[in-house]
Amino acid sequence: MPNGDDKTTNHKNVEKLKENAKEGRDGKKEKEKDDRDKDLERNIDSVIFGDVTFKAWYPSWYPKEIIGEKALSCEGKGPGITVKELYICRRCFGYSKALVEWVRHCRCCEREVPGTKVYSHGAEGEGGGWSVWEVDGGVETLFCQSLSLFAKLFLDNKSVFFDVSGFNYFLLVHTSPRTLETQIIGFFSKEKMSWDNNNLACILIFPPWQRKGLGALLMGVSYAIAKREGIMGGPEKPISDLGKKGYKRYWGAEIARWLLGVRDTDRKKGKGMVDVERISKETWIAPDDCLSVLREMGVVEKAGRGKGTVERVRVDKQRVREWVAKEKLGLERVVHEEGFMEGYALKEVEAEEEEADEEEVDEE
Repeated sequence: MPNGDDKTTNHKNVEKLKENAKEGRDGKKEKEKDDRDKDLERNIDSVIFGDVTFKAWYPSWYPKEIIGEKALSCEGKGPGITVKELYICRRCFGYSKALVEWVRHCRCCEREVPGTKVYSHGAEGEGGGWSVWEVDGGVETLFCQSLSLFAKLFLDNKSVFFDVSGFNYFLLVHTSPRTLETQIIGFFSKEKMSWDNNNLACILIFPPWQRKGLGALLMGVSYAIAKREGIMGGPEKPISDLGKKGYKRYWGAEIARWLLGVRDTDRKKGKGMVDVERISKETWIAPDDCLSVLREMGVVEKAGRGKGTVERVRVDKQRVREWVAKEKLGLERVVHEEGFMEGYALKEVEAEEEEADEEEVDEE
């Protein structure tokens, strides 16, 4: 026969099982509530973009003819999903709720990629070529408005949809090696005049093309352009959670590649001496962003002051390699300078200096 202790133990086990079951039910109910809340925030369930269908993540401010008059309040709340499927033209980002109307439009839409090509990446024989095109929001107003409305379906904190004239849009375009057809699969926007020296306002790779390293390509292009313009900056803050993950990987790879090339001051231990300002200058990543990544990497230690008040750090290259391996980062250069169109975004001052240098050489 079981003794008193066994009964007590069995009773405790039963109570624990009941408690776990209750927590499981509560957790399931809470998840179901979160899902319902998300559906109340979204007003469009899915988008058909060319021949691809995927879910929307957030609500967007499409006209009332599309989403209804009460579909979205200024707080981003509404009665829930009012549009089951929204059809989007893959060329001009025009939209319709009616399949027949959309098919008719797509058959006659001959919209080519707008703007000017500023960067080419890869060759057609390597799975297709990638390119970046700059579009002036003040010139291609309707296109940029439609693109922004579409992007809002996947960006929680995007706030500019209609007043696009103060922005340039940089489209990431893929060219099929077989058909030579072009497809816009993402973009980033940038203020024409940023008082905070932001090199990027918002960035998005459309969901079907995410997790392919294409976000890093756009980030790299934004930094390369800023460097050509002589403007030290970074993305507009605050950065979304998804954006933080992408930038952490981009910054980490850029900084790690440069750190591993630092001359060893202690050859036996494989360590080099640097300061944050030097890292920032060489990678063109803002000092605050460099510092936050270095702290997270945990690969440096304080090494006193250099000239003046500049704080120096000692880099442990082995720990850098271990961090890179842990994060599964590639250290190849994301953007190649030779990919930019000749003279694009180069400061006039630099051009003048180069001309002066050439004149001096001629005189000699």
